[in-house]
Amino acid sequence: MKTVFLKPAALSRQSLSYLALGLLLALLLGSSGLALLALTGWQTAPEVQLWQDPWFWQVLKFTLWQAVLSSLLSVVLALPLARALVMDAQLPAKAAFLRWCLLCFVMPSLILITGLVVMFGFTGWLTPLLNRVFGDGWSLYGLTGILLAHVFLNLPLAIRVLTSQWGSIPSSVWKMAAQLHLTGWQRFLLVEWPALRSVLPALLGFIFLLCFNSFAVVLALGGGPAATTLEVAIFQALKYNFNPSEALFLAVTQLLVAGSCFWLFSRWGKLEWLAPATAGQTWRPELSTTSRWLGRVSYLLIALYLTLPVLGLLPTAMSQGLAGLPWLKLFKASGWSLVFALTASLLAVLMALQLTWVASNQQQVGTPQKISGLTRLVPVAALHHLIIPGMVLSVGLYIFFMPLINLMDWGWLAIIWLNALIALPFAFSQLKPAVFTYQASYQRLAASLALPLGVYWWHVVLPYLKPALQRVAAIALVLTLGDFAIFGIFGQPDYTTLPWLIYELAGSYQLAAAALASLWLLGLAFIGLMLLERK
Repeated sequence: MKTVFLKPAALSRQSLSYLALGLLLALLLGSSGLALLALTGWQTAPEVQLWQDPWFWQVLKFTLWQAVLSSLLSVVLALPLARALVMDAQLPAKAAFLRWCLLCFVMPSLILITGLVVMFGFTGWLTPLLNRVFGDGWSLYGLTGILLAHVFLNLPLAIRVLTSQWGSIPSSVWKMAAQLHLTGWQRFLLVEWPALRSVLPALLGFIFLLCFNSFAVVLALGGGPAATTLEVAIFQALKYNFNPSEALFLAVTQLLVAGSCFWLFSRWGKLEWLAPATAGQTWRPELSTTSRWLGRVSYLLIALYLTLPVLGLLPTAMSQGLAGLPWLKLFKASGWSLVFALTASLLAVLMALQLTWVASNQQQVGTPQKISGLTRLVPVAALHHLIIPGMVLSVGLYIFFMPLINLMDWGWLAIIWLNALIALPFAFSQLKPAVFTYQASYQRLAASLALPLGVYWWHVVLPYLKPALQRVAAIALVLTLGDFAIFGIFGQPDYTTLPWLIYELAGSYQLAAAALASLWLLGLAFIGLMLLERK
């Protein structure tokens, strides 16, 4: 019998690979496991009585209702505009508008909230006009403000997804429909609807999930107990009332509902929103006069809707002069925000790269069964944080570690780690296609060259993956830069971030300072967008 000896270097490299992967999977799954353990491990009874409390059912009902309305409004309003962006060649500045849509979708919600308060609040620019139209009963706070903010944040996502779907219809299909002299309604049913049908349920489900887990918007614009969601109720129970049993019960409820929604959403398909959107670059049939004007009016109104809250920040920020603004607080909060965001986004990208690389190796012929079995956990570890809302994860870990360590000293570490976990699903899903394409196209050739590991990664892998890594790092940076929920649980006054500073300034009616901080945060997010869209 022939004995096979492994080289020590190869054995050591393989062992280190197993160890690194096992450690990463343990950290990812262990974080969620500890949070769930804390959520399900209480022994007190008062929180069970919430099932019989009308307040609990009112909170759950409002949470579901605002999410349903927000998702329906976002998709319905996006349909005519997305069609016009693809079909109407005379619409101006389409590429710039689609880039602005991407910025609006990833925009930190506190920027939007400040802009809405400036435009529609008690002393807002448009409030007198709205009082004339709706009477003196107009108020931004409550369901109205929540819907305005959620539609602002999610309508751009719907526009980009639907524009991509309409634009994916080949020119040959449009030409064949024209040769068959199909009417506009027949063309929609036979050509356009099949392309939309595959993405509409997933789009509605994804936006519903985002709105269901919304925190900053509801906290700032809810206006009272009648407009409270589960996420806000968890925060109030833990941060203000310090009632862990109530917070745990609400968190379990949110986890069950959000997990069920994600399960349905994952069965409905996937969305492509990060790729550069292209509209109107191939032959399209002429629109009817009604459809053309409907699209153009939608374009004008939605463009105004997506720009006015941001433009309204400029004069408000300058209204008290530059000298009276809290520059020291702004610079300090900017520094902490960048430290947290850069560290968390870098960590998310590194974890996504390792997980996608391991997952892609599973697809290669001849992969040992041991590695294949281990990599079955990779997609679960990378994506399951979409199921667990950030507030649930934060509350669970807060409760678990509260009796063990001083969270006032170590809260900053939790902020970085949890933000990395929240950004990981987006980084993994966007990096996965590039890594899988590389492995399928060049892995065998690169292996035949027998390059040293460092040379192989520095001169072969990283140059190929650089565009994808750049996009993923930028989106992770923008997402973590706007964190509000996690800081609300673990944050301390010693290291306030920009979103929390904006919330404090707006809450104390310092709108000029809040507007300046919002514009500053928007500038940082715009830099991330430039990196994201850079070719």
